[in-house]
Amino acid sequence: MTKTEIINDIIYDMSHELTTEQLDRLKITMLVKMQDFEITEMTTLPALDVYNNDWLLKRFLIDGIAKGTKESTIKQYLGAVKLLFEATGKNYRQITGQDITDYLAMRQYRDKISSNYKSTLNRYFFSFFQWAYRKNHLPEDIMKDVDRIKIVQKKKERLTDEEVEDIREACQTLREKALLELMLSTGMRVGEIVALDISDVDLARKRVNIYGEKTSQYRTGMLTTKAVKALRAYIDSRTDDNKALFVKDNNLHTRLCKNSIQIIAKSLAVRAGITRISATVHVYRKTFASVQYRKSKNILYVSKLLGHANSNATVQYYLVDDIEDMQHMFDVAN
Repeated sequence: MTKTEIINDIIYDMSHELTTEQLDRLKITMLVKMQDFEITEMTTLPALDVYNNDWLLKRFLIDGIAKGTKESTIKQYLGAVKLLFEATGKNYRQITGQDITDYLAMRQYRDKISSNYKSTLNRYFFSFFQWAYRKNHLPEDIMKDVDRIKIVQKKKERLTDEEVEDIREACQTLREKALLELMLSTGMRVGEIVALDISDVDLARKRVNIYGEKTSQYRTGMLTTKAVKALRAYIDSRTDDNKALFVKDNNLHTRLCKNSIQIIAKSLAVRAGITRISATVHVYRKTFASVQYRKSKNILYVSKLLGHANSNATVQYYLVDDIEDMQHMFDVAN
């Protein structure tokens, strides 16, 4: 085991006890203090068969956490690779690019997975096996023999302005109104909404402090006047001392979970008579993005509001082609 691997193991063991900043400081301190030392194992190296698939999966987990990748993200990769190992019945040193190609084809034929999901699995395998090659766990880059899979871009859909107004009229409780206006005003992810505390909402300055679910960084969301009024009415109606912004109606001491918020978001649209689309929180997020771009024509501005590090993601996945807006512009130009 190398010096870096030992340090990463220690960082992993302490990851549940220390903050990210403390882990970074610990790692830097260990690297500095140990830079002039060589480390050798006191016993002979174990037999080659000790380095099995489980060992490699653990190493990927440890290195990922040491790098700062979210553990939930790492486990998505590990789950996919573990299924690959089980299907082939091979040790990781024996896996070939053809094995991966055959596995993906089998999953598409047997399990009827979509081309997009097959592309996602392929991306997981690229990350995992190229990491293993860079770390010298594999003698060669087996992914060079695996072709990239083209993603079929799904049609992006959002709620129309009329549908948004219908949903507003369908709201029956102060909590529903507050949630709806927050989604329309900020375009937050469902996990970000779940994590919100009352203290994160600054009604006086019409802002909300959002902890990015994917970026692990804070950003500022802007609140419309409608959102401020709806949130104030909901918060003022609360009689509990729970710090969470959204809580259960029948248990004010329990924060709403992702599934509960998704159910509310979808049911509002159904109640408004909207059946052409399943109005998940993500659909409200796309609606927010498209409306903001239509008003501003500033993609960087919209990207920052959404919490995207790259505006390309905003264009590719969030901006819905607004046919009505395009028709208006075409008519004016002609």
